[in-house]
Amino acid sequence: MRFLRAIGAPLLTLLAGGFLTLWMVRSAPGYDSDASELDGRRSAESVAALRAANGASQPILKAYVDYVQHLAHGDLGISRAWGRPVAELLSQRSLITAESAGVGLFFGWFAAVALSFAGSMHGMRPMAAAGRALSAVCLCVPAPALAIVCCLLLRNARAEIRVALTVAVLIAARTLLSSIPIIEAAGREGHVLHARARGVSALRLSLNHVLRRAAPALAALLAAALPLAFAVAVPVETVCNLPGAGQLAWIAAQKRDLPVLTAMTMALLTLTLLTGTLTRSFSRARAGIAERSGV
Repeated sequence: MRFLRAIGAPLLTLLAGGFLTLWMVRSAPGYDSDASELDGRRSAESVAALRAANGASQPILKAYVDYVQHLAHGDLGISRAWGRPVAELLSQRSLITAESAGVGLFFGWFAAVALSFAGSMHGMRPMAAAGRALSAVCLCVPAPALAIVCCLLLRNARAEIRVALTVAVLIAARTLLSSIPIIEAAGREGHVLHARARGVSALRLSLNHVLRRAAPALAALLAAALPLAFAVAVPVETVCNLPGAGQLAWIAAQKRDLPVLTAMTMALLTLTLLTGTLTRSFSRARAGIAERSGV
């Protein structure tokens, strides 16, 4: 029963997310129209055939059932905007986003964790306080505005570097505010206080005691930041003109490209569900460490 619940709940979430995407896009004004319909040389039969080819005349439920049946055979459909297989578009552009946003995600998380540990040391607390204030400011600035600033500061840099830097700044800002309470809680545990009383150096105390205890929770922050990195990449890649999955999602939304939007929604839902599973696993690991330590 537990296995069925673990498999059934994510599957129902994916199916519901795909259906809601199809319903919202199909219900949007102007979805059932095409620019080529404005050609005065087309007859009524030609326009009807064009709409039938686009699937606009099908009921929503039947269209979704057909989509799921094709999806079960690995067919994601053909993009209406690009005229290419959706699977081909996603495979090409996802690699670009994984390279740029992935680098930004890792370095942003690493910088936030390093600054949090620096804040736990007495001599570097002013720097950590300045980092918290700067993080709050960055979180108040929209991602496209921050991307524009990075483009102005790095005019001669490649688009991948601009995207990675913008993602790193926003991930670091979000992770820093969450990692500080985790490290502070780990630093107040009994074995850490005992090691500090024995005169253990601050660096050794942070690495051998605090880091080992806070590692599962910090890893959970990294896993939880994966969907956020993609969400940031959508407007940032558009501003920086990087042909990745984020820019693909932005253009597909503008052109009401239903096959692309549905496939990307289900891919993002899958990523979110996987990161949620990883986060729960890290939380259980942290609870196990606490139980074994008798805390």
